[in-house]
Amino acid sequence: MNIREEIGCVNAGVLIFSVNDVAMNPDVLIIGGGSAGVAAALAAARQGAKTLLVERHGYLGGAGTASLVHSFCGLYDLPPTADAPPCVANPGIPQELERELLTQGIGHGPLRMGKVDVLMHQPQRLALFYDQWCRKEPNLQVLLHTEVVGCALDEKRVAEMTLQCRGTTWKVRPRTLVDASGDAVVAAFANHPWDQTPEHELQRPAYIVGLGDVDSAVLSGDGPLKIAGCLVRAIQEQKLPAEAAGAHFRASAALNEAFLTVDLPGDSFDATDARSLTEIEMLGREVTFAIMEHLKANLEGFSQARITTLPVRAGIRESRRWIGEVILTEDDILESRSDAHAVANATWPMELRETARGPRLLYPKEPKACGIPLGALRARDLKNVFMAGRCISSTHRAQASTRVMGTALATGQAAGIAAASHEQDTARLAQQVCAILRQLEPAK
Repeated sequence: MNIREEIGCVNAGVLIFSVNDVAMNPDVLIIGGGSAGVAAALAAARQGAKTLLVERHGYLGGAGTASLVHSFCGLYDLPPTADAPPCVANPGIPQELERELLTQGIGHGPLRMGKVDVLMHQPQRLALFYDQWCRKEPNLQVLLHTEVVGCALDEKRVAEMTLQCRGTTWKVRPRTLVDASGDAVVAAFANHPWDQTPEHELQRPAYIVGLGDVDSAVLSGDGPLKIAGCLVRAIQEQKLPAEAAGAHFRASAALNEAFLTVDLPGDSFDATDARSLTEIEMLGREVTFAIMEHLKANLEGFSQARITTLPVRAGIRESRRWIGEVILTEDDILESRSDAHAVANATWPMELRETARGPRLLYPKEPKACGIPLGALRARDLKNVFMAGRCISSTHRAQASTRVMGTALATGQAAGIAAASHEQDTARLAQQVCAILRQLEPAK
């Protein structure tokens, strides 16, 4: 008998886990550490479930950190009147996040932008906040640099997941799991039905960079018009690529910091294809550096400006979507539908970014939330799989509302609570989740 057998461990390549380690046999496995995954992990752990959260990057936060998305959309209700104060749309973890980010100076606002309220945040500090948030939960273990590479099924259940970290693989046998990967990776590995929008309709990816030493005056007043004019002339004179037309600048809450966002072409883009992803990442760097070099040489206020932060990855707005027990539709969003099985509120308009002309916002007929039913967070053909975030069961246009980070917190929270339960019937499980949500800190 070798030393590994003597101490009751399983050899997992260069990693050795105790057979009783949560990393081997969690009650709940969460795939993906973005806002949806973090919320799911916290919610499951707080219900007493031994929870394992795995994330392929080196820090948590997903789009809100790795892609430098710097605002929480969908966190607040649609204001019923122009002077109505902001109101958090979902109780529990979404409200806890808003309170903590504002208290710690990580979040700023909320800001009213037209008909919606958003909470601005600093991506780097959000990553640290998520670390600290998760470390407070004794039932939660986080593994970074870890991703799914396979799964095994048994009688309409996921019986085993294969995880890997840089060539080291090991098997995990969760009781339930939540796919918060954004790409419905578990559906792909399990050969479960999923949907994906055709390339010509797909939401265009975004590339965001952090900027330093931009004169704040050029980002206010008529400054944005001057920037737009400068970029349009440069495109017409073929000094900048056509992709620069979608550039948008926004001042950061941090001193001397700003963000540049460029919507990139989506006509032939596939968020699950390595070739497409490589092209988008390289194009994003090429376009943003070209824009900054041109503005630095040609526009007052940018003479000292420079790119200080590159994203870990481009911002992907749409990829695979699970087919669940229920499919949320655009009519559900527009009609603000809800019923007794609703476990999360969707309040962001359908933000369609299908063309280079910028976003097109479709608002519900009345400024009311759409209730997301638990069936849209549960796999149609796998009894122990839930999902959260941008890969929930929805149509292309409904996903344009539910994909945002504020709503992802709510779907993650609901999926985590559901995954921690032993109840199998979706209707009764929805009642349980709703009862727990009612006990949490109520929305303002």
